[in-house]
Amino acid sequence: MQNAIDHGGGAMPTDATHAGAGSLLLDLVNSRLEFDDHVDDELAADAEAAAWLVAHGGTGDGDEIADARAARPLLARFLRGQAPIEELEPWTGAITRRPAFGPDGARWREDLAPGRRIGARAMLEWADLQGPEGSRIRPCAASDCQHFFIDTSRANTRRWHSMETCGNRAKARRHSARAKLG
Repeated sequence: MQNAIDHGGGAMPTDATHAGAGSLLLDLVNSRLEFDDHVDDELAADAEAAAWLVAHGGTGDGDEIADARAARPLLARFLRGQAPIEELEPWTGAITRRPAFGPDGARWREDLAPGRRIGARAMLEWADLQGPEGSRIRPCAASDCQHFFIDTSRANTRRWHSMETCGNRAKARRHSARAKLG
């Protein structure tokens, strides 16, 4: 069921149960990856960060760039279970939700505090990804991978962000270990 959510600057359709594959939250936590010889950071340069934010429904102004850069590492730590939710209070506390009634029924309006809109929108997506089976967003189980993914499997048991890379490497390692023993 689609709900219309007004994020304090325009209505944005959101799925009430799960954020899509192109979600702000997922893209934000995957926007900085560290490798042995370099760092890929989609928000490193202001011009790139502004374009990235506009592509994700933002304005790309300086406040949003600063907010995205501040929220991203905390969200990543939180999703890995390395930070309590209280560390995200600046963003959760920036959300005010109230109903607006009209001829089409009730619509929710979410007012997001200026300077915290990106992190607050990411937190709203995180909330949509919680279910009875647990969270639908999680880090890849591969020890050498930094990616997060949204588990869309029925049983909520997916382990790798990509079966083609991380999943196949894990299976190859297990096969090699068994071959050495046997």
